[in-house]
Amino acid sequence: MFLQEKICDIYKKLKILEQVSNIVVWGAGVHTCKLFEKTNLLSYGVKHVVDMDSRKQGNYYFGFPIKAPEEVDWKNVEAVVISVPGKEAQIEKMLTEQLGSRGLHVKLYEEWESSPFYRLYDETVSGVRYLGDYDSWDSAKKESRGYEDAAIIDKVSGSIGRVLDGSAAWERDGYLFYKQKYAYQICAAILRCAVQNENQGVRILDIGGALGSTYYQNRNYLKDIKKLEYVIAEQDSFADYGRGKLENDELRFIRSTEDYTEYGSFDIVLMSASLQYIPCDKEIIRKVRKAEPRYIILDRLLVSDRNRICRETVPKEIYESSYPVRIYSEEDVKDFWGTDYQLIEEDISSVPEEACFPDGRAESRFYVFEYTAENIG
Repeated sequence: MFLQEKICDIYKKLKILEQVSNIVVWGAGVHTCKLFEKTNLLSYGVKHVVDMDSRKQGNYYFGFPIKAPEEVDWKNVEAVVISVPGKEAQIEKMLTEQLGSRGLHVKLYEEWESSPFYRLYDETVSGVRYLGDYDSWDSAKKESRGYEDAAIIDKVSGSIGRVLDGSAAWERDGYLFYKQKYAYQICAAILRCAVQNENQGVRILDIGGALGSTYYQNRNYLKDIKKLEYVIAEQDSFADYGRGKLENDELRFIRSTEDYTEYGSFDIVLMSASLQYIPCDKEIIRKVRKAEPRYIILDRLLVSDRNRICRETVPKEIYESSYPVRIYSEEDVKDFWGTDYQLIEEDISSVPEEACFPDGRAESRFYVFEYTAENIG
């Protein structure tokens, strides 16, 4: 659901106020501010604004003195617009059982809706969007162009070329950046491993690492690591391009369908904004566990309170495309690696991001798992 769709829904809910002259708006926060800005609520007979926060009471809000609920003569109030998402039932119970309200109670959200309308995607503003709640990966894929879209590798390969010739500092998802910025969380985890190995080498497997986005972004920061080996596992078109044009003494490309153990042991497996885009994610997880790296780093992983399959749309400013994406529950993320691994670090991701849906939200997270000490030879 887009912002505009929800606003239309709110307009419909507010129409019941057309013949009402004494209206109270409950809530003097950001939601009511956005409601006044985006809808015609103020064209109706709003007489009072109330809020339970004593710090707000007595101040003015859009010309209305903010009152405590006890200050209102509820017997003469014809309607209450409840403008506190997620607390409608609680407030309505207070209105009827404690305050004696007998007027209309206008609730702007259904019970399953939990995201304020102003946090939904604006269809007039270009940007990355996460849409839908699909029953299966295939259902989402049917409505997507797919990560195999030729436009993606064309864009990413062109951007990597600009990084290599010095025209840009680094790239991410084909988007160029001209000022250096390191992914410090990832770098810190790699440097910790290098110290533990007494700087005698670090082998990294970057699954879904495109054409070296993370490698090129951070290579100057990691330049003092001796014997750094950076292997990228990607879909065939990316792996073939990388093998033919980008490999060097440190950087190597393999196909993601290959058995990782054929390339020796790895100190670190990195998945940055990749696991959620892989159709056979369970197979990738199995292969990573089989490889038994010392550390598993998950970055830019969308996590919510439940699993969801949705569709990500990318604007033409980056590369116009769309593809299925999984959002994981935090419980599942922590269970991926079984008892062999221990979570040692958790934070917001190197690129903070949020996906908002009518019934919830997801945010990108950063995790580091370590192979348990008793299993290390």
